[in-house]
Amino acid sequence: MPVALLTGGGSVIGEGITCALVARGWTIAVTDINLDLARQVAASAGGLPHAEAFALDATDSAQVDATVKDLLARHGGIDALVNAAGGMRGLGVQKTDFVNMTPEVWNRVLHVNLQSVLHCTHAVLPSMIAAKRGAIVSIAASRGLRGGPGASIYSAAKAAIIVFSQSLAQEVGRHDIRVNTIAPGNAEARWKKHGPEATRSPLGRATSGDDVGRAVAFLLSDDAAHITGSCLDVSGGTTLH
Repeated sequence: MPVALLTGGGSVIGEGITCALVARGWTIAVTDINLDLARQVAASAGGLPHAEAFALDATDSAQVDATVKDLLARHGGIDALVNAAGGMRGLGVQKTDFVNMTPEVWNRVLHVNLQSVLHCTHAVLPSMIAAKRGAIVSIAASRGLRGGPGASIYSAAKAAIIVFSQSLAQEVGRHDIRVNTIAPGNAEARWKKHGPEATRSPLGRATSGDDVGRAVAFLLSDDAAHITGSCLDVSGGTTLH
């Protein structure tokens, strides 16, 4: 069975991704800074041997390197990386005009959303290049396609993920490694309360974890064998970029 490393796996989106991939025959290393949530998600997908939980701070390069090394020793390879760690209000950072932000706050947003992608991608690439195969999908956001007020740093981080992935796709394509992103919009989250904003999309509902999971499964599948450097808009029509 192919093996995928998932960051931010304890989230609603992480759960959707885990369940979608397990249903398609993948083995998932569900990682999250909150081990209890990672375990909850792994259990919801059926648990061992298909989904196993690991504690991981994806902003800590030493932790990332150790986790990747452990998975390589266990499985002999990592076929896919799914970068889902991130967020803003889920970190306790409220919408704020940039002029009122501090470097401490914006660095936290940048570390969790962008640096985590860089650390994890850098850690898995050598083994993928050696194997001459692999796929990387990073969860961006509709704010990375079209910025919004009160979310300037979050928008910048998500836009950076999209362009970084476009650049990387051109570097590693010769090794049969594909790199893509997904831009959810108004996605469900554990910290969100249901309200009128959930019906803003033309489809009348928020983006679900299952919506994102199915999109990730597609981009990792052979059906997407000729897709790289792309950003798949899964916003339900709220972005219309």
